[in-house]
Amino acid sequence: MKVIPRILILLLLGAFETFSAQNTPNDTFGEKEVFSETFPKTLSFRNDRLGVRDHYDYWEQAHLNFNSITKKYLQEEVDMPPIIAKWANTYAQRHPEKLMLIHLNGEGRSVNDPDMQKLYFPGHWVYEEGTVPLTDIAKNQITIALKDARPFSEKAYVVHGRNANGERLPHDVIIVALDDQGQRLWDTHEYATIEKVDYQNNSITIKRGQYNSSKRSFKKDRTYIAPIAGDFWGGNLMWYYNLSTTCPLNDKGQSAADVFVGEMKTWFGKNGVLEHIDGIGFDVNYFETDHDTWDCNNDGVADRGFIEGKNIWRIGDIAFLRKIRAAFGDDFIITADGWRDEMQRAVGILNGMETEGLCRWNDGYRQISRTINQHVYWNRHNTTKYQYSYITSKLRHPEDAKISTQLRRMGMALSSCLGVAYAYSAPRFIPEAVGGDLNTINWLGKPLEPMGYTFTNSKDLLNGSGVTFDADLLATFDLDQIDYHITENALHLKGTHEYVYQNTVVAGPEIDLPEGDLIVCFEAKAIQGFRDLGNDGLFPRKINVRLDGLPDFPAEPMNTQRLYNDLAGFMGTSDFTPQLFYFRNAGGSGKPLKIFFEAEEQGEFAIRNLKVYNAPCGIYRAFENGMALVNPSLTPITFDLNDMSNKEDRYRRLKVVPPIEGDLEGDLKEVMEYNNGEWIKNNEVTVPGLNALFLIKS
Repeated sequence: MKVIPRILILLLLGAFETFSAQNTPNDTFGEKEVFSETFPKTLSFRNDRLGVRDHYDYWEQAHLNFNSITKKYLQEEVDMPPIIAKWANTYAQRHPEKLMLIHLNGEGRSVNDPDMQKLYFPGHWVYEEGTVPLTDIAKNQITIALKDARPFSEKAYVVHGRNANGERLPHDVIIVALDDQGQRLWDTHEYATIEKVDYQNNSITIKRGQYNSSKRSFKKDRTYIAPIAGDFWGGNLMWYYNLSTTCPLNDKGQSAADVFVGEMKTWFGKNGVLEHIDGIGFDVNYFETDHDTWDCNNDGVADRGFIEGKNIWRIGDIAFLRKIRAAFGDDFIITADGWRDEMQRAVGILNGMETEGLCRWNDGYRQISRTINQHVYWNRHNTTKYQYSYITSKLRHPEDAKISTQLRRMGMALSSCLGVAYAYSAPRFIPEAVGGDLNTINWLGKPLEPMGYTFTNSKDLLNGSGVTFDADLLATFDLDQIDYHITENALHLKGTHEYVYQNTVVAGPEIDLPEGDLIVCFEAKAIQGFRDLGNDGLFPRKINVRLDGLPDFPAEPMNTQRLYNDLAGFMGTSDFTPQLFYFRNAGGSGKPLKIFFEAEEQGEFAIRNLKVYNAPCGIYRAFENGMALVNPSLTPITFDLNDMSNKEDRYRRLKVVPPIEGDLEGDLKEVMEYNNGEWIKNNEVTVPGLNALFLIKS
């Protein structure tokens, strides 16, 4: 099916606003389709070297069905052909209604990018803990005796993707001279690559003079040798930028962040390679690092980004993002990954965040609670001029891939309910994106109500005691190591551990659950923000909920059985935020279920309106022209449409016809039977487990 391009119209933005929808002012930049309140919003995501023919006209037609594009155009990570950037700029000029972002690596740089060594100096990369040589190093010497060979490895960098996926490559290293105080003389350096590590004799054999560096002689008592932190992505070895506050400065007084932002100004500036592109979708940019071997302040000791009790990586990374925002102003989009704990939470600086693979790259449904909680927080609290978040269609889990059609349908429906975009790649075709034979993008129109849940009509297993936090409920909490008080029916909790970065764990009530699903809901607020960032930001602390007493989960590929428990939510200092934690098949172990709350750091936080339900988690949202129904449970859910919209409204399924162009998502016969155009009888419809349904309103 091919959608006829729409004539550009100016969309008048209404005053409609809910915590589950994104909103933006009505000005020139805001006329882009993604900033209207019409759904489903779609994003063509990456994958420009595959499946698109080698001429611009087809490339243009392949993307007109999408509201936005985020792709790689440069060689900073992947060896992209330069013609793609030219096409992207041409497309942006011809279609100003479309949002155009570059997919940019925000943590590392390809060693094969010719600009890498020209712009960055050796102090701009992250190094792991290293060692010193035991003898002088001659210019052509390849085997070096060390004080300790353990930091080095022949299998250091993991190859991600391609035919060599999972293979490991040897460390790159730096050999650098030291001054009298042991400080590194970055101008006197040499790059090398490990060929062999002899741990028994504490020596390494190396290939010298790598990456345009010259072979040098070094003195044993004035030399340091360290592995370079990196990994292999997109067909290239990547070295990590040192974005911490202790990153060394080059002779111009610039940190790695300063040089990186300067590059961006050139790319997006007048006659730059990205002149007409609207912003950045960071592939990765970490809010903090979890690399135990990293030596961020270059003192020879691994620090994992913590120096003198401060998280210097987090502080430095936030400063880096603020520099980008200051350089480009409000009419510029910046997003980043957020599906993992270390990933980005710069709410109020970034315009939004990416959820990779509905929940994560290897999880198409298990941790859907995290996806909901994260987007609700960003939608509710983000103060940037334009808000733009999205969920991608990546399904790397082999079992998830077997039901990819229904999981991608579920991803698009949940995105619409949350008020964010759904990302997949041309030339894949998902018929729900255009309403089947309606053949129209954003066909659902504007939302009529906030996102809703079917379980709210079920009985609260706490019988309302979590709304007032009465004495009986409070007695079920283990508060021996916790400072606590109740204010305005909110339970305030504060850790007392001397290490302020340690998580605060609080044991809560027990629930008897013979069988079925369990949903824990409450509102949470961080009374104190992150220790190193203060209370003036919107950066949310994580609050997890886990259950003790769950039935044993059978082993799954990629160890995804671990994802069913320990679910994540997010709380900030500006206000209380709704949290939802969904545990499938929680009953049946024969033991009571003990609820545990776990908050990042020891700072004070509060919870209120605690409720617990024994029910599946049906999700829905009514729009001007239809309805989106989501069933993330493992069993069917029957939705009563009379409870979700005007009782006089009639609904029918979409009607799918064979596509003229593109690769249909799923089996055509199966998709057409599911979307067969039939009217819904008695305004009740059943949605299978791990599936969704889009309906058209009469």
